[in-house]
Amino acid sequence: MLLIWIKDSQNASLFRLSLIEKTLTSTLEKYQYLPKILSHDTRLRLAVEDNDYGSQLNELLKSMQISAGVDILYLMNNKGIVIATSNYDQPTSFMNNQYEFRPYFEQSMREGSGLYYGVGITSKIPGYFISSRIEGFNSGFGVIVAKVEPNNIERSWQQLTGDVLVVDDNDVVIMSAQKSWKYNSLTALSANQLESINKHQQFAGQTPKLIVNNSFYLNWASLTLWEIDDQHFLMESTQLGKKENTLLKNWRLYYALPLNTIIEKTIFSSLIIAFLLYGLYVFIKHLRFIEYTRNLKEKTDQKHRAEMQLIIDQTKVGILTLDQKGNILSNNATFQALCNYDDSDEIKGKNINKFVGLPKRFEEAINIKETFTEASLTDKSGSSALPIMYIISPININDSLYLMTIVNITKRKKVEEALSFANSRLEKLVQERTLALNAAQKELMRQEKMVVLGRMAAAIVHELSQPLVAFKSALASIAIKQQRSDWEGVNTSLNNLLPLCHNMQDILIQLKSFAYQGGSSTKAESVDLNKLITRLLSTYLENNAATIDITLDVQTPLVSMNSTKLEMAIGNLVRNALDAVEKSEQPKVFVSTQVIDQHAFVIVEDNGGLMDESVVEHIFEPFFTTKSIGKGLGLGLAITNNIIKEYDGNIEVKCLENSTRFTISLPLS
Repeated sequence: MLLIWIKDSQNASLFRLSLIEKTLTSTLEKYQYLPKILSHDTRLRLAVEDNDYGSQLNELLKSMQISAGVDILYLMNNKGIVIATSNYDQPTSFMNNQYEFRPYFEQSMREGSGLYYGVGITSKIPGYFISSRIEGFNSGFGVIVAKVEPNNIERSWQQLTGDVLVVDDNDVVIMSAQKSWKYNSLTALSANQLESINKHQQFAGQTPKLIVNNSFYLNWASLTLWEIDDQHFLMESTQLGKKENTLLKNWRLYYALPLNTIIEKTIFSSLIIAFLLYGLYVFIKHLRFIEYTRNLKEKTDQKHRAEMQLIIDQTKVGILTLDQKGNILSNNATFQALCNYDDSDEIKGKNINKFVGLPKRFEEAINIKETFTEASLTDKSGSSALPIMYIISPININDSLYLMTIVNITKRKKVEEALSFANSRLEKLVQERTLALNAAQKELMRQEKMVVLGRMAAAIVHELSQPLVAFKSALASIAIKQQRSDWEGVNTSLNNLLPLCHNMQDILIQLKSFAYQGGSSTKAESVDLNKLITRLLSTYLENNAATIDITLDVQTPLVSMNSTKLEMAIGNLVRNALDAVEKSEQPKVFVSTQVIDQHAFVIVEDNGGLMDESVVEHIFEPFFTTKSIGKGLGLGLAITNNIIKEYDGNIEVKCLENSTRFTISLPLS
């Protein structure tokens, strides 16, 4: 078996060599005569005669290179200096480089044409250099060179099972898909050969090394085996340099097939044969099973069709089968009854449009994606329309293409009508309840206003009743003294009435201030918060120097508002804070300013204890106060809140662990 596969692989290798040899030869022969033809071009002859370096010559060579399909075209003078090249605009341009040491230059100058394989000195890209001598019109001459790079050919060899090698007349590998084999030799090179290779810089400084460790030839089997890099290869070769082809000269083409590949193929083929035999056995068994299954399926299908027809006949909804034009192929008894047809009446053959009002033509109705579609069913007399829902589904039973299911929805329509009536009653009830709710809300708002008015009246009555009682007593006492002409103590009584007048005046001022909130704003001005707070707190520091702690921002926070109103708002917060810390062991009120982004902040914080959440909810309401009777009307925070909002500011209160913090935020001017 192994020998058979070896001989088969040998024949396959020879066949591949023949194809590769023809491809390689035809590819290179295509360009063999290109330099010879170009050597007769008048423009190139003039160029070597005049040693012309004009840019037009570069463009000419580039146009010729593109048309011919070669990789590079360049022209050298008689000293081997490149005077024009098609790659003049590339980083690896040959322009002005001297290549007189290359063998193809010497051959062209001596014999008229040359061929050479080597690695480019400038580009480091290997290629075939095909050259021809150009003679000027008088005494000038030069060499035209076409470079063909074999990279595409080598890449195509990577798809082969084996490895392809091309060796030159020195037995050095010049083409191969195996990079480690390139520019190394199959035989030991002499000193003269190595000297010539290095002199001409054929492989860009790389010295060829012997890569064939051992070689074997089996006469009885006509096989050649080589050992390269500890791997054995079955070798086949053919000569490229035939007598009618001077281009390739004495180059040779090799095809190296790894021996382990042949062994693996032998094992693999044996396994395939075994699997094929087993597969044949399985196939025969499978055919018998298919025959048995087919027979069983036919019996099952017959039984299934009979059962399905029985189900259709006994189903309480209308069922029909239709062809592609909507003609009825069969129907059940339920559909017969829905149409008021007797059992003897024939429905089969009639078109579905005679019974059901389809919203579209039948060809379009079968493409409707909804689950069910509402329509009406016309009975035998054609006078009554029964509300139905239908769905058309594709099937494949005998000649039937579509299954149509029809459901009587008379009961559902009645339920929908009842539901619609119930919805109407419900909407009316909702409207009535909404009106009642609005009335209740108005009553609640009225009661809430009455509570606020009652609270306000109680506060005003309390705050004004005491001074009025004192006034009444003092005036009565003065009247008695007047009757007696006893003026002793009258001045004292009058002096005691003056503070009471001031208190009543303060109460009226607060009421007036609150009453005018929301009216026209007092003229705004640019106010320095730091200066205003310093001036305001100077009146409180006389008696509360140890209590009040002031921290002002290093920046100058300027806000646009009325300074009197702002002083009143901040003063209310400070007075409330001082009242809150009266009973604290170490009373402390912190007043500070901050500037963040485009806002100024005033913070007033005291350690007078945690405020209840129920108090926080109503703290800015007018006439709401937690102070004892006689301490205030409950208008301070309400006024403060109105003043801050009047100038697009905001005030917040936050209850901390043992303190209360008020924060005023105002836009910077």
